[in-house]
Amino acid sequence: MAKKKNIYVCVSCGAESGAWSGKCLQCGEWNSIVEAEKHAPKKESVVRAVSLSDVSCDDIVRLQSGYSEFDLACGGGIVKGAVTLIGGEPGIGKSTLSLQIADSFKTLYVSGEESPVQIRQRAERLNIKKDNILITTTTCVENIEELVEKHNPECVFVDSIQTVNSSMIAGPAGSIAQLRESALKLTAVAKNRNIPLFLIGHITKEGSIAGPKVLEHVVDTVLYFEGDFNKEYRILRSFKNRFGSVNEIGLFTMTDKGLEEVKDKNSVFFNSDCFGAPGIAVGSAIEGSRSILFEVQSLVSYSSFSNPRRTADGLDFNRLVIIAAALERYADLKLSNFDVFINLAGGFSINETASDLAVALSIASGYKNTALPDKTGYLGEISLAGEIRPVSQFERRLTEFERNNFTAVFVPLKNVKDKGSLKTSIKLIPVKSIQEALAKAF
Repeated sequence: MAKKKNIYVCVSCGAESGAWSGKCLQCGEWNSIVEAEKHAPKKESVVRAVSLSDVSCDDIVRLQSGYSEFDLACGGGIVKGAVTLIGGEPGIGKSTLSLQIADSFKTLYVSGEESPVQIRQRAERLNIKKDNILITTTTCVENIEELVEKHNPECVFVDSIQTVNSSMIAGPAGSIAQLRESALKLTAVAKNRNIPLFLIGHITKEGSIAGPKVLEHVVDTVLYFEGDFNKEYRILRSFKNRFGSVNEIGLFTMTDKGLEEVKDKNSVFFNSDCFGAPGIAVGSAIEGSRSILFEVQSLVSYSSFSNPRRTADGLDFNRLVIIAAALERYADLKLSNFDVFINLAGGFSINETASDLAVALSIASGYKNTALPDKTGYLGEISLAGEIRPVSQFERRLTEFERNNFTAVFVPLKNVKDKGSLKTSIKLIPVKSIQEALAKAF
């Protein structure tokens, strides 16, 4: 009888080797090599291939969680058999959100970080029906599989995936090898039994989900729960979704009764009473399937230093530098002698160039110490030649301005020409260059 051949695995990076050594040759960690039994992959008894035309393409059934903002971030609802990874900073509200979503289903809640008493106390504070949720503190994947088979839940939550381990893999929970194996096994359970699985994940100091990148490749949806601890608002942002569009966001507010949906999304990032003060401009950003108005705040102050500061909160720093340079070159604003500070109200962040004109006119308003016209919005990308370039999804942005009772919008000239006869109650002010935009604004 052939002797079983064992392998040696690094618990830090998961690299395999045929002999033990004190240092891992892949990641360089010391004393991280452990002996593990080598398991041959199981061969399927029956292997077959089918024609693509024979594959059923029935409509995907989506379950409603009871929270429309969460369903929107998931692409319109929770898909049966889908695996969703939810990441976020400690204390941001991941467990609170999970418990509130779990209340809508017969749920198996796997907690590797809190005791049943702690979860019961949170459930009472959130007014959650306790009969719907089964709690277990086991962190062994094989035990979780048995519980799923025994209780047949409608939904499974694992809080968190970093605490789960498999008895088939050497190394402590949270190691790369354990994370990879545990995620694959739990995903197989969800797919085979056609039940939604939610994995709660820790994030690193860089802001990414801790563990190997394969963790994000295995799951169907990746959601990040973001927010400022000094503010009550929370943003659930989709970064990957096999069953819907990415870049969708769900808006919540944290209260003493848990997370509540924000019905008026523009009230978070835009104050209708903001007009009349220098340095304030309003733009529009597309987040997934909806348009959101945001308020840009600028402070321009004289600097006695040779290198004035450029600070941006919610806007890419390099984009701010480009816009400031364009204003100085083409609008004759001597910003090289001034500090420029940019802030987006409500903790909002933008990564699209359609907001360039709003940022530029906000800076010009702060520089001139003159308020921009009331109830006026700004759309347009600024090129390095000082031109105002067209923006995508132009009509959707205009519709959002119209719904919020804006009277005028500065728009790129090319967008107006391309649309021809556009039916809107808002006065459109077409601009071709940054010089023209400033001339019409002041």
